[in-house]
Amino acid sequence: MADKNDRRDFISDTVKMGGAAGMAALAMAVPAKGDHHKVEKNQAGVRIGNLVFTSGLTGTRKGSPSDFGGSVEEQTRTILQKQKDNLEAIGSSLNHVLKVTVFQSDIKVEKPAMNKAYAEFFTDHKPSRSAVGVEFPDSRTKVEIEMIAYVPDKG
Repeated sequence: MADKNDRRDFISDTVKMGGAAGMAALAMAVPAKGDHHKVEKNQAGVRIGNLVFTSGLTGTRKGSPSDFGGSVEEQTRTILQKQKDNLEAIGSSLNHVLKVTVFQSDIKVEKPAMNKAYAEFFTDHKPSRSAVGVEFPDSRTKVEIEMIAYVPDKG
């Protein structure tokens, strides 16, 4: 019975810390027994149980943190390729993405271009998605994307 209470307290504490997104999935993905309080930092972001919450990535080109990759379409492709590589490195994939949050500097004008590049990576599998207009500190940044993905059990 202590395991149920620990799990409920953990989920409740997570909600209080602002982690409401994906809570239903979190409740199912975090094991009821074992080391369910363990938070693991990896190259994709933060993993807890079978869920990984990726860091928000921007469209900087490989090897050049000051090169922001041009158009919103180019930046979106760069970001999604990085996210794909990071997820695959921890045993997941874009096919296991549950939720995507897209931040855009000019969402009214550039959302169609972002959608075009996005559709190249999410062909059959369509995760939940939110798109939010923001003002980035660097005017060259046009897009930032973060994800919540499921990491399947090995075996």
